[in-house]
Amino acid sequence: MFVSQTTKPIRPVRHAHTGMLLSSGILWIQSDTMNQRNTWVAFFFLFGLAVQAQEVITVFVSSRANNSVKTYDPDGNYLGNFVSPGKGGLSGTEDILFHPDGRVLVTGFQNTTIKAYDGETMDYLGDFSSGYSLATPSKMSIGPDSLIYVTQWGATQNKVVRFDLDGNFVDEFTSVGVPNGLGHIWDENGDFYIAQYGNGGNGIIHRFGPDGQDKGTFINSAIIQGPTNIWWGPGGDLYITDWTVGNAVRYSATGIYKGVWATGMVNPEGVATLPNGDVLIGDWGVDAVHRFDSLGTYLGYFNTAGGLADPNSVRLRKNAISSTQDPLFSKNQVSWRGPDIHGAYVLRWDLDQPATIHTRIVNGLGQCMEVLQDHEKVSGVQEVLWTPDASWPAGIYYVQVRSSAAFRSIPFSIH
Repeated sequence: MFVSQTTKPIRPVRHAHTGMLLSSGILWIQSDTMNQRNTWVAFFFLFGLAVQAQEVITVFVSSRANNSVKTYDPDGNYLGNFVSPGKGGLSGTEDILFHPDGRVLVTGFQNTTIKAYDGETMDYLGDFSSGYSLATPSKMSIGPDSLIYVTQWGATQNKVVRFDLDGNFVDEFTSVGVPNGLGHIWDENGDFYIAQYGNGGNGIIHRFGPDGQDKGTFINSAIIQGPTNIWWGPGGDLYITDWTVGNAVRYSATGIYKGVWATGMVNPEGVATLPNGDVLIGDWGVDAVHRFDSLGTYLGYFNTAGGLADPNSVRLRKNAISSTQDPLFSKNQVSWRGPDIHGAYVLRWDLDQPATIHTRIVNGLGQCMEVLQDHEKVSGVQEVLWTPDASWPAGIYYVQVRSSAAFRSIPFSIH
């Protein structure tokens, strides 16, 4: 419950590292750059001079077993569900794709269409794809022709399918079926490569020409068994995650085996690369996301909360911050302290630009325990005193502060 709230006027602030005085006409945004896990931030002169632009990164992870999509900040702090379990009829989450217009597209293993969600409000917008009934759709990407490619796991209907950016069916792209096809990429010549999982023991990397004509097996199953994702990595090498073996291997661009890149996984599927080169890989076997550096050195679990179950897609969404958008919340802008001797906590924010703020408390499974308060276009310093209900069980919780383009998630414990 709320005990009190205070508001103070806008004041000039100083740069946290240089001490330089910043006038209220400048929006200064800072992220956690000292640990080099986030990129440097942006400074905007609101009178028209943009010195540098910055992207807010959100990590989206599918949670197949509970039909949802979860979000994290670049340090692995849980932000909450983007798609709550079963929202819009999503069943068996498979992949996530960011449409150029801001919508978030999601495939479900037991759905016959691609689902669309509002990238800001998270509202379900209905079916995106039309004109073709998909058979167990899986991985998606936007190709060099600006069409959306979708793989299928159907027993007989398993060609890669294309839709335009309005969701209209275009064609079946591959000339032959790709049984249990998953991740796919293109090379500089436009050839299309796809991880063909097969039965998990006879998987291959299949190659097609730019027109979808079959070029046969590019990498056979002598080493890989159940490939899930493929991507071009450092040195132009081809990297492959193997769900069956529990590792990631490396091949040259011509298909020559170069060795194991990363180990320590059980059933890897879903890959994304952070701006600093670290690689995130989902793992069904441990219901978590692993983090590796660019050399394949294991850095530990990326996420520590959120209730992931069978994560099989990891994607990064990058939202640009501009002088017309709400600011990124740094540790100086949003803070949380407590409990005091009475068990109360204080949420404090200090914003130079007006922003509509949404605040809530979620538990370790991502369930919203309490909506604190919504604030319409507030600025300056505000503080909210909050005391948890005595019936709440002990454990880890998160206070989340979110605007249309910024967020902060702060873990705390109740004993």
